[in-house]
Amino acid sequence: MKTIKVTVVVLSIILLSFNSSFAQSTAQKTLKSSYGKAFKMGVAISPYEISDRNIKSRDLILEQFNAISPGNHMKPESLNPKPGVWNFAPADEYVEFGRKNDMFILGHTLCWHNQTPDHFWFKENGEYKSHDELVETLRSYIETVCTRYAGKVDAWDVVNEIVSEDGGWRNIGWVKAFGGDGAEVVKLAFKFANEYCPKETELYYNEFNVWRPSKLEGVINLVKMLREEGLRIDGVGIQAHWGLNYPKNQYIEDAIDKLSALGVKVMITELDVDVLPISKEGQVIGKSLQDAQYQLEEFEAFLDPYKEGLPAEVEQQLSDRYAELFRIFYNHRDQIDRVTFWGLHDGTSWKNGSPIPRRTNYPLLFKRDYTPHDAFGVVLAIPSAK
Repeated sequence: MKTIKVTVVVLSIILLSFNSSFAQSTAQKTLKSSYGKAFKMGVAISPYEISDRNIKSRDLILEQFNAISPGNHMKPESLNPKPGVWNFAPADEYVEFGRKNDMFILGHTLCWHNQTPDHFWFKENGEYKSHDELVETLRSYIETVCTRYAGKVDAWDVVNEIVSEDGGWRNIGWVKAFGGDGAEVVKLAFKFANEYCPKETELYYNEFNVWRPSKLEGVINLVKMLREEGLRIDGVGIQAHWGLNYPKNQYIEDAIDKLSALGVKVMITELDVDVLPISKEGQVIGKSLQDAQYQLEEFEAFLDPYKEGLPAEVEQQLSDRYAELFRIFYNHRDQIDRVTFWGLHDGTSWKNGSPIPRRTNYPLLFKRDYTPHDAFGVVLAIPSAK
């Protein structure tokens, strides 16, 4: 009888020890460790999140991620807000943070229609600059920025969002200034990036809705055009501003396969999953939904339903959607180089303000209080389930 009791006690100790070790092992899992053999795990960050004023954010970034993207502080309006005025301090701090912590550092973005001041395209009298002046503006900007961060960033998003939904050019910003010739804008931007960035700095094109077949064809044509011009392009970023039920998973896989077949790196960039009405059905762009009427009571009740927290059933939908997406990413791990979330936690997401201002959204893996959504554990488990 005594022997049996001793045996039971020993087995209990072993079982408790095993459970404790298992729990500890699970608790120590992070995004970057779970996907370390698959692809880099990245996050878009702000200067505040890596400063001494926000240690909680900084610690979470360092714990979970091995790649960083700048949210806004390397865009033209931040770096060069007025003619002859440069503001490098936030970008310098971002780059130094990444280098100090041995992280993959992305520069984002050199050529974009948005968050680019008018002085890039217009003269003081409000007229468009001449063709030669536009070329020189683009050249000198890329020279200044790429030279400053030469050998300090690992890659640049050279051109951002220049392809339209039908596969043509978006006639806005640089394209409009160049008379609708998006091809020339792309060629010039990559030409200057090739000239002023070191050979080891990778050069990317970044775009949203790449899953849409017509737009995917336009991005493929862009890559082929640059290759025909003898210009280096190393990768394409597939922006993943997606929803609970869009896009179709097959579209995502097709985009990964077709871009990878071109011999370029494929990145999943700007990942978030919208859970709110209207925008959860697809990425909505345009200013009509910014109208003040959508803050009226009857609209607000429908469009901003989760102010007090995310209902359990929607939390489950968020987990299910992230599980679908990361199964796709992991199954295509030989084709994907990096997956980057567009924000650290729900409170930092741009989806709280777009396409309708001042809503309460829950699109990321971490809540506003830095605790994980259920989706976080689901995402961590996918590599070990294979």
